[in-house]
Amino acid sequence: MSNQNYPDKTEKNTKIIFCGSPKSFTGNLRTNLELLRSKLGSDRLKFKLFTVGTLNPKKVAVAYLEGMAPPGLLQRLSNKIAGLKQEQLIGPGHLEMLIKDFPRSPFPQLLAVEKPEYAINYLLEGKYLILLEGSPTTLTAPVTFSDFFEKPEDQNFHWSIRLFLQFLRFLATAVAGFLPALYVAIITFHYYIIPVNFLIPLAESWAGVPFPPVVEILFLETIIEILRESTVHITSPFGAGLGIGGGVLLGVAALSTQTISSSTLIVSMVTLIASLILPTYDLGPTTRILKFAFLIFAALFGVLGLVVTASLVVAHLVTLESLGEPYLKPKFSFKLV
Repeated sequence: MSNQNYPDKTEKNTKIIFCGSPKSFTGNLRTNLELLRSKLGSDRLKFKLFTVGTLNPKKVAVAYLEGMAPPGLLQRLSNKIAGLKQEQLIGPGHLEMLIKDFPRSPFPQLLAVEKPEYAINYLLEGKYLILLEGSPTTLTAPVTFSDFFEKPEDQNFHWSIRLFLQFLRFLATAVAGFLPALYVAIITFHYYIIPVNFLIPLAESWAGVPFPPVVEILFLETIIEILRESTVHITSPFGAGLGIGGGVLLGVAALSTQTISSSTLIVSMVTLIASLILPTYDLGPTTRILKFAFLIFAALFGVLGLVVTASLVVAHLVTLESLGEPYLKPKFSFKLV
């Protein structure tokens, strides 16, 4: 392990050549560090360098602003990275699994960043950047739950607009996680709370469907997740649109053959649209996993199962930490002026 300000401009026999000015991080660690240095011209920007891996050693750099980032967290992060005994690091996700405080938790405890402007914004907030040689993705820590509902460009808006956007993203995440389970719980156990004017059309739409609501929603949600993963292998920029279009066409076809009811299709499509609002990918897989967990317990125990499961998730979030900092630590990014 080496503890130094890296890269050193006085180092001999070192020549860095930029082919133009790179606008995003690359796989070259030295280029990424120089990119941060060029965009944030401050002498308080420091780097700490590590070497991880015995079979395939890779450089890992920790960037921070001296005087803004808590020094105690730097020591904690340094101990975590220096204590790694892995033969090799596969990528940033692998590194996150190794150094995060709660490795068994499905919730992300570090935030992935791919643009230098975003990374600098986190540096100015007093966070640490973790850069891995061979990867264009940078990790930032510590993070809070609210960080996953923000975009750095939100700072360009008035505080009221930022607050509205963050609330909208949080609401969309809640809809993506809870709506299918709430629908199944109400239809299966608590249908009496549905107004009669809505219950009659719903009953007519279920008349020709041979499956119970939980089977319908599980079928649709599973197909949507398969389509979502299949778009990863499509190189076209319209891959995500093709996946959504395929899901809609499949739902319409299932509706026309009375395999599913119209209400189930509406719930699945609303859930799909809501899941696309999250500004970061990190929290997306967690939301999708919890969606199925909520759905199963709601199908077994109704709203009670949904409430108990949600309470356990909230209790887990309360105990969760990111680099020793509370995961649900409040963050006020606006001023009433």
